Amino acid sequence: MRVENTAFVSCSLVDDLLNQFLVVFQAVAQIGLIVLFAGWLVRRQILPASGVKLISDTVITVFLPCLIFSHIVGGFYPAEFKGWWMLPISSVVLISIGWAISFPLFSRTGEARQELIPAAFLQNAAYFILPLGKIILPEQFDEFARYVFLFILAHNPLLWLIGKHYFLKRGSGEPFHWKQILSPPIYANIIALTLVATGARPYVPTFMVDTATFLGGGAVPLGTFALGATLGTIHINFRRYLKVAGLVVFQKLFIMPLIVLGAMALVPWLRSSPVLILLFILQGASPCATSLILQSKSYSDDSERIGTIIAICYIVCTFSIPFWVAISSTLYL
Repeated sequence: MRVENTAFVSCSLVDDLLNQFLVVFQAVAQIGLIVLFAGWLVRRQILPASGVKLISDTVITVFLPCLIFSHIVGGFYPAEFKGWWMLPISSVVLISIGWAISFPLFSRTGEARQELIPAAFLQNAAYFILPLGKIILPEQFDEFARYVFLFILAHNPLLWLIGKHYFLKRGSGEPFHWKQILSPPIYANIIALTLVATGARPYVPTFMVDTATFLGGGAVPLGTFALGATLGTIHINFRRYLKVAGLVVFQKLFIMPLIVLGAMALVPWLRSSPVLILLFILQGASPCATSLILQSKSYSDDSERIGTIIAICYIVCTFSIPFWVAISSTLYL
C-alpha cells in the first residue's frame, strides 16, 4: 500500500512539473515568436538599422519610464510591502555572487574572458521578464511589474558600470559620464519613489498619471519587439563560439537559477508570495542582457562573439526557463 501511495505522489508531482513547464513554455514561445519576427525584419532589411535604434531609444526614453512612473506613483504603497527595499539589495547580492563565480569559471579562457564574464551573470532584468510576467500572471502583472522596477533600481546602474569595465579597451582614456548609468528609467524610478516617500503623491495631477499609464501600456510589446530587432542586428558565428558559449550558458542559465532556488530555501521572504517566487526565479534564469551587445559595439568594436553567445543563451532559455519556473513552483507553492 505504501508503494502505491508513493507511486501516486510521484505521478502527481511529475504531472505538476509538466503542466507548469508547458504553461511557461507557451509564454516563452510567444515572446520568442515576436523576437524572431522582429529579427527577421531586420535581417531582411525591411526594418533598417536606424529604425532599430529609434524603437529602442523610444522605449528607453519614453515608454518604459512612463510605465515605471505610473506603476509606482499609482500603485506602490510601502506600508503594504514593507520589505520593498530588499529588492534592490537582492539585485546587488545576485550580481555579486554571479561575479564571484565567474572568476574561477573563466580563468582559462584567455582574452575572451573580458566578454564572457559579464555575460555570465548580467541578465535581462526587464525587457524579457516583463512580458513573461504579463503572460504568466496577467491578473497580478501590476504587482509583478512594480517588483521588477524596484529590482532594476540597483541592477541597471551596475549593468552599465560592470559592462563598461570589461568591454572598454584598456588605455582608451575615455572619461566617466554619469548619464551612461543614470538612464531615463532610473530617473523615473527615483522621481516616483521620491514622490511616494515624501508624501507628495496626492499633489501629482491625475491626468499626468493617466497619461503615463496610457503611454506605459506600449512598453512591454515595444520592448519585446526592440529585443528581437536588436538581436537581428548582430553577426552570429555558432561554429566559432559554441565552445565558449557553453560556459556562459552553464553559469547564466543553470548555476544562477540554482543559486536562487537555494536562496529561497534559506530566506523565507524570497518565497513569501507567488509573485516574488516568479520574480526571483526569472531574474536568476533570464538570459544575458542585450545591452551588452550595445556596449560591445561602442567600446570594443567587435560584437560578433558576445552577439553569438547571447543568441545561444536566448535559444537555450526557451527550455531552461520553463524548467526552472516549474521546479520553483513545485518546491515553494
